[in-house]
Amino acid sequence: MKKNYLFLLLMLFASMSYAQEVISFLGYDGVGSTQTAATATINDPITLRFEDNDIINNFYTENQTFIHVYLGLSTASGDFQAVPGAFSDLSWQPVLNLTDGDAATATNTYEITFTPGQLFPSLVNENVLGINLLFQNQFGGGGNNQSVDLFIDLVDDTLNSSTLSIGNNSKNSVKTMYNNGRLEISGINTTSNIAIYNLLGRQVVDLKNVAINGTFSKFLDLPKNNIYIVKISSSTFSKTFKIVAK
Repeated sequence: MKKNYLFLLLMLFASMSYAQEVISFLGYDGVGSTQTAATATINDPITLRFEDNDIINNFYTENQTFIHVYLGLSTASGDFQAVPGAFSDLSWQPVLNLTDGDAATATNTYEITFTPGQLFPSLVNENVLGINLLFQNQFGGGGNNQSVDLFIDLVDDTLNSSTLSIGNNSKNSVKTMYNNGRLEISGINTTSNIAIYNLLGRQVVDLKNVAINGTFSKFLDLPKNNIYIVKISSSTFSKTFKIVAK
């Protein structure tokens, strides 16, 4: 019996050692902060968690079921290095989903698990010190539509080329359009989740585990003359689009 307990204990420690590290920004109240990674480098998957205390004044997350993270890397050359895209372009920015189930009541907590190094092919073989980041909602930043700058102090390491190949789905090739009530998606060859939100952050469509082999087409009776956010995600990527129902 003692041997069985010892075996189970060893298995527990082994499983813990392979779990990604959780980096949490808790109790956000409009003030910048630094979180220090215990084991994670730029080559490792992390779970990024953000908790907004006041969901209106410092950062507007009321009724927002997801937020975006804008990020760059800290290197010897400075902060916010090799940012993958424009601040106003939400399509490349990783998406954190609401985890506490009620976006209308403070606090709001959001989370994503991803490997940040996958976003930075231009910094391969460069030593990375940390991640500069801020969060913004679907309204594109500015004022209380974004947080202040935050920082994750990583364990210093060189960005490996092998990191970039993990789950590389060529996100730039993914396209979506909405015409005559039909949602069209192309450039994906994997099982994905498709969620659509209105501009109040309420989810109006939720399609789980959709097998997409190059293209996908589905009729959706969305109310006309409205703008919607389409989020397409799988185990290895996440991308958002804006569509207009005319």
